[in-house]
Amino acid sequence: MIRSAVADDLADIVRIAAETHMFLGDELQSFAAELQSNLHGDRGDEPHEATLRVATTNEAGDSPVVGVIYFAPEVMAQGVMNLLFIAVDPNHRKRGVGRALLAHFESSVVELGARLAIIETASDPMFAPAWSLYRRAGYEEEARIRDYYDRGLDKLIFRRAFEAA
Repeated sequence: MIRSAVADDLADIVRIAAETHMFLGDELQSFAAELQSNLHGDRGDEPHEATLRVATTNEAGDSPVVGVIYFAPEVMAQGVMNLLFIAVDPNHRKRGVGRALLAHFESSVVELGARLAIIETASDPMFAPAWSLYRRAGYEEEARIRDYYDRGLDKLIFRRAFEAA
C-alpha cells in the first residue's frame, strides 16, 4: 500500500535513505531536516508543495515502511513534476515496490495535469537498477551534468512526457 507519510515514519524513511548510500557529507542530515519540515507542515511560504509518500507491506498501511517517494512541482516551469527521491528498503527490493512507487508518481503527474516528469539521479553504477526501472517505465536520459555531485559523479536527468488530461 502507498499512503501519505506521517511524522512517525521519519525514522524509517531516514534509515531507508541512509541505506541507499547516495548522500555525501552532511546531505543525509539536511534531507532528514527537509522531510521533518514537510511532515510537520512548517515549510514557511514555499511556492510549491512537495509530496512525501511511503509504501508498506499491508493494505491497512500500518506495517513498517518499505519504500519512500518524494516529489514536487518545479517552481520555475509550467507543468513539470520532479521526482526528488525514491528508495526501497534493501530487504524488499525486486518485489515491485519501486515500480509501484514510480507508478504512484506517474498517476500524480497526470492527476495534477503536469505535462513532463523528470528524475534526477547520480551516475554511480550502483544506481543502474534504478536507471533500468526508469527506462522500462518510458523515461529517457535527457541530460548529463558532469562532475555535478562530486568529481567523477555526474547528474543524470531522465524525462518522460505525459499527455494533457
